[in-house]
Amino acid sequence: MKFPVKTRQGDWFSRTLHTNDEDWFSFIPDAAGLMIAETAGDTDTVLELRRDRTLLRENDDVGNNPNAKIEYFVEPGVTYLIKAMGVHLAEAAEAATGLYRFRVTMEPMPKKKASPNDTLERAETINLGETVTGYFFNAENIHWYTASVPKAGRIMVNTEGTLDTILEVYDKWEELIGRDDDSGYQGNAKIAVNVLSAGSVYFKISSYQEAAGRYYLKTQFRDPIKPDPYENDNNLTGAKDIQPGTSQSRNFTDAGDEDWARLRITRGGTYDIFAKAGDDYLDTFVELFDANENLIAKDDDSGGFWNALLKAELNPGTYYIKVSTVDKDPLEYNSYTLSVSSGN
Repeated sequence: MKFPVKTRQGDWFSRTLHTNDEDWFSFIPDAAGLMIAETAGDTDTVLELRRDRTLLRENDDVGNNPNAKIEYFVEPGVTYLIKAMGVHLAEAAEAATGLYRFRVTMEPMPKKKASPNDTLERAETINLGETVTGYFFNAENIHWYTASVPKAGRIMVNTEGTLDTILEVYDKWEELIGRDDDSGYQGNAKIAVNVLSAGSVYFKISSYQEAAGRYYLKTQFRDPIKPDPYENDNNLTGAKDIQPGTSQSRNFTDAGDEDWARLRITRGGTYDIFAKAGDDYLDTFVELFDANENLIAKDDDSGGFWNALLKAELNPGTYYIKVSTVDKDPLEYNSYTLSVSSGN
């Protein structure tokens, strides 16, 4: 940090991170506002924002990409220091290296709402399906929203942005039906809940440790999930047959759903058991049991993305396949294909 690079808002800087390298930048805002420091490129970067020696904010990934972004309310005339470095994964010997770009931009200080939505009684009305932008200032750390649900179904709600959020969902009787902290990307919250009838729902958003910043609230309404033809197969005794060389289209009906299938092997050899998500985002997990219900193999992500692909040497006999999900709530992406094929 001997000579941090002085930055002006809007200017991109091209840099290279070498082995265990770190780059420092400094920025002095002319006016109060929302400062946005971000990287771009293919190198997996991490950013830290400091004022003197105090760490104010840090960020690794923005959404599902390797770049980092920090948003922070800043004061005029104050020197802010930003450190850029490569991510250091637990299994890696060294931090990421490579080319990246860095810039700082400013947005004017947003105005506070004339009518605060800080209680359920003063919840701001929104439409399901729209994206709402909200700001937490230092003295504000709770926002309430309400929406109308047309019928029984499934509500998907999540936050996006660089702020660590906490989200709660309440039904029309004002009973808590869902709560989450970090199931989304980079400290964001994500919840999927069932509603049994038409009426109002309420969303309560707060920030971790009352941090200030910007968030985006996204909501969706979906029809109730229809069980696949193999239900009820939530345990070994309800397992339905699957034949080698065939596949089955399945889905999870709720967050705790498990699917079981019975596999009869008549010819010994190597077999592949694949649970592939319909869009590759469902994190499937496969376990294989013998006829005595002993676990003999399991797999999480060997099938690419978050798909489970279990390879096993099997003798003739009866086996049971259990498919579950690692995701806390898989119902944003709930369908998958279970297949068994010979690996010989």
